[in-house]
Order: sequence, then C-alpha cells, then structure tokens
Amino acid sequence: MTAVLGSNIRLARLFHGLSLSDLGERLGKSKQFLSRIENGAEPVSSILEQSLVDELQIFPEFLRHVDPMPLTEEQCHFRKQLTTKVTLRQYARARGEMLKRLVCVLDQYLELPTYQIAEADPSSDEAIERAAESCRGQWGLGRGPISNVTRVAENAGAVVMRVNGMASEVDAVSFATSRPVIALNGTGRSACRGRFGVAHELGHFALHIGVLTGDRLTETQANRFASAFLLPRTSFISESHLALRRSRLNWEGLSELKMRWGVSKAAILYRGRQLGVFSDEQCRSGYIGLNRHGEAIEENEDKHIPLEIPEVVSEGFRVLTDHFGVPIATVAREMHVQPDLLFELLGMKTPEMKNNVVNFFAPA
Repeated sequence: MTAVLGSNIRLARLFHGLSLSDLGERLGKSKQFLSRIENGAEPVSSILEQSLVDELQIFPEFLRHVDPMPLTEEQCHFRKQLTTKVTLRQYARARGEMLKRLVCVLDQYLELPTYQIAEADPSSDEAIERAAESCRGQWGLGRGPISNVTRVAENAGAVVMRVNGMASEVDAVSFATSRPVIALNGTGRSACRGRFGVAHELGHFALHIGVLTGDRLTETQANRFASAFLLPRTSFISESHLALRRSRLNWEGLSELKMRWGVSKAAILYRGRQLGVFSDEQCRSGYIGLNRHGEAIEENEDKHIPLEIPEVVSEGFRVLTDHFGVPIATVAREMHVQPDLLFELLGMKTPEMKNNVVNFFAPA
C-alpha cells in the first residue's frame, strides 16, 4: 500500500507542476524525505497526510486509490517526445492521467461512443497509407477534406480535451486504454496544428498497440498516418498543381489548399515531398520562405481557421448536470479530488455554485 500511496502523491504533485523541492518547502519537509515517501520507503503520518490532502487538493481516498486501468509505457504516447525534457513529459502525463480518471467516471454514468479504431500495419509507407485510407472508409469520410477531425476522433470512441498548463514543447499526450484519451496542449496551438495532433494520436492508436513510442521511427510513422488521413494521396495529387507555378511554389495556391483542407502550409509541403509532388529543392525553398515571412510557428491564415472544440467531456457534463442532476462535487468525489482540482483540469475558473450544481457553460 505504501507504493500505491507514494505513486498517487507523485501524480498529484506532478499535476500541480511541483518539484519535490517545491512541495517540500510548502510542507516543511526535505525533498529527500518526500522522495522516500513517493518510492514507498517511508510511511506517511496522519499529520503529513492531512497536509498533503490540503496542499494537493485531493481527498484521503485519492492516496489509497488503486487504478483499475494502470498505464504501461507502451500505452502512453507523446507528441514531441524527442525534444522534450523528462520533467515536462512527466507533468504532461500527470495532466493526461487525471483526465483519464475523469473519463473513467463519465464512462460509469454515460453511454459514450463505441471504440472503432482498428489495429493496422506500420511496416511500410504503403501499409500506413492504406491504414489511413481504411480508417476514412470505416468512418465514412470519403476522400475530401475533413470538416472536424476532433469530432471524427470522438465519434470513433476517443475522448479529446484541451488541457491547460502543459509545456509548449508538448503538443499532446495520449493514452491507448480501453477508452482512448487525447490531451491536447490547451494554449498556443493553431487549429491546423491541433487537427494534425489529433490525427497523429489516431495514428498511434492504430499503428502502435503495445509498442513503446517516442522514438524517431514511431513518430515518423504517426506523422505519415496523419498526413495520409488529412490529405488522401489521390485527392492531394489531383489538386497539388495549385501549389506550383511551373517549377516554383505558388504561395497563393498553397494558401488555397490550406484553407480547403485545414492543414498548415508546412504540412502541405511535407505531404507533397512524401508523394513526390514537390522536389527536395522546392520543399526546402518552401520552408525557408515560411521562416523568412515569420510563419514558422504561426502562419498568416491561422486566424481565419477556428479551433475545433472537443465535445464529449463538455456534453457529458451537460447531460449529468441538466438531465441527471449530478453535481460537480459528485464527479470530483468519485475521482477522489477536490472540486478546485477538477476545475483546474477543465481549464475553468471556479464558479459560484448554487445547490452544488454548476453551469459549465457560463462565461468564465
């Protein structure tokens, strides 16, 4: 039990972005002592337990909760893991882990969409292309632009949510559990980047069941899936002439393709190089042009493409509160956390509650 208690303390600590030193200062304990507690080598006194509960916005039951769906490393996928510090990945994973626990509670009350992401073969580029085409066919998407990638993922049984507080180096973290969860970075991401991120995580779910991801190979495979899913090869090749004016790139045409397909110009260049539409030199020229015009991170058209809003969690809460009268305190209690922590996870200000029932959709 000390090991369970220690791992849960660590989860709550990382959720709040606290180092061992940070938490030690607040509790008047050394980081070495807290490290021994988290490793299960030191018991927790009743006084310290109460201090932890108060500081970490949890209930005592949280500390002893045994996760019915413990995660393995093979079930946790990071986007940008190659360039992200371990501490930042740990923090993002803790946020995603808490979202997973929220989804487990919602699953008890609500009938969420059935899981429909089939396992696919990542052994070659052609196999990945076919996997993306198969998903499009299974989900009735045809070969045209996808109007809302987030809704497609949620209809396929995943839960998507924007999570605040994740480091800028982390685009997303996802968990390939029985109810897949995708936690997107809630700040500083364009609609195109968010759409590609969701498609990237769908690629991990389809291609990497039981596979440890985060290396260059698996990230490249997930990116290939996302590109093929968002820009099907037959459709893209038939329209790619818009992006060229003889041997040079046509920036107006690239912008037109971006607005039609909902992907960045950088992603269009990436896809065109994959399919042999653009040469290495044309692709290099395109990336240099984006950098020169200040579009390496945010492209000019981004402000005209609205962010996709995940719906499963927000609509789930709407049903719980409006139709079943289940208050926020009940959901938080079943997660063994205090309501303030749940509002932090949801990225909302703590509202005033009447009769313990919250309107999740009132202006913050």
